[in-house]
Amino acid sequence: MTLRRSLLGLIGVALFAVALSSFGVAGAAASTTEECKIPAEKEPATSKHFEDENCTKESGAGGLYHTTPVLGTQLVEWTKTSPIVWSTQVAGLAVKFTCEAVGGVQSATNFEEKEKFGFKGEGVIAFTGCAMQEPAGCTVNSKVESNKLTFASEDLAEKQRVLYAPKEGTKVASFTISGCAIAGTYAVEGKLRSQTVDIHTSEIGPKTGSELTISKSTPIQLELWTHTVTAGTKTFVVTELP
Repeated sequence: MTLRRSLLGLIGVALFAVALSSFGVAGAAASTTEECKIPAEKEPATSKHFEDENCTKESGAGGLYHTTPVLGTQLVEWTKTSPIVWSTQVAGLAVKFTCEAVGGVQSATNFEEKEKFGFKGEGVIAFTGCAMQEPAGCTVNSKVESNKLTFASEDLAEKQRVLYAPKEGTKVASFTISGCAIAGTYAVEGKLRSQTVDIHTSEIGPKTGSELTISKSTPIQLELWTHTVTAGTKTFVVTELP
C-alpha cells in the first residue's frame, strides 16, 4: 500500500459529528479507513509508515507506523483542531457565530464496488457551545445538531473529499437567532464536504466544495479543521490507499 497525503473525516466531524481523516488520492483508486495502532498478532496491517508512537501525534508525525484495516462497521467521531465558525448574511446583515466543540457519532464502513475501494456511512454532527459574534445584540442557540446525514468518500486528483448529505430531504441542520430584528429559525440545506489536509486532519471551508444555503439561496459557510477518532478508544482513524 502506498501512503498518500491525508484528508472525515472528518469528520469526521460525523456528520457534522464525525468524519474520517484520510489520505489524499493521486490516482484512480479509492481508499479505505484504517485505525492507527500497533497491530495484534496475526492482525492484517499496512506496511510501516511511521513509528507506532508517532502515529498518535496530532502533528509532526514521522518515521514508521502501522495501520490496521477497519473491519465491518466502525463508530467514529470528530474532534476539532481549530475554531468552528459559521458565517452568512440575513437581511443584509453579516451574521457570524462560533462553537466551542464538535461531536456526534457516525458509523463508517469500507466497501469495494466494481474494483473501486471507498468508505461510506451515516450519523449526525453536533456543535456545542455556540455563541453569536455578529451582529451585536443577537443570540444563537448553544447547540446546533445536524439531521441524520449520509457520507461517502470522493477521490480528487491530489486530495480526497468526503461528501455529507441529508439522509432524507434537503435539510442539514438549523439554528435559531433571538433577541434582535433578524430573530427566527433558519434551516441549513444542501451538502457539506471535508477535504484532506494531512494524515490526521480534515478541513471544511471555502475551498472544500460544500454547498450550504439558508433561505433556499443565501450561502452559509462552515469553517473548521478536525481529527477523526474512534468513538470508543479515541484512536486516530486515517484512510489508506489499497
